[in-house]
Amino acid sequence: MSAQDNAALAQTIYQLWGNNQFDEVLALTAEDVEVVLVPFGQTFRGHDGFRAFMQSFKTAFPDIAVTEVINQIATDEAVVTEFKARGTHTGPLLTPAGEVPPTGREVNLTVCEVWEIRNGKLTGFRNYQDAATLMRQLGLLPEPEAA
Repeated sequence: MSAQDNAALAQTIYQLWGNNQFDEVLALTAEDVEVVLVPFGQTFRGHDGFRAFMQSFKTAFPDIAVTEVINQIATDEAVVTEFKARGTHTGPLLTPAGEVPPTGREVNLTVCEVWEIRNGKLTGFRNYQDAATLMRQLGLLPEPEAA
């Protein structure tokens, strides 16, 4: 696949995920896909794991979607995307430290994902997000003091 094809694949997957079309997302991924959620130290493997990753965010933030692609760089084997996502915390958020009950607060996340693509399918990615800002927006951490 070309760099342009891979960039289009990423954009399609983000749109499908935003519309809760998990089966369609999984059709575009390898059976042995691996997702690493770096800030939380979690790894999700295979289609079942990837579905659990997608569903965990949609359970906590049912309306979450990518709202803006800030930067995207694609090659014949990879895509790196920096994006903004927005959603409202109306469901439980599962974290390695336990469940965060719904706060009703809107969150605005900046995320960077590094994808690996083989034979036109997503084979894995590492998700880097600002977990501290997420926790502040949910009211779980204090706002930083002004300098």
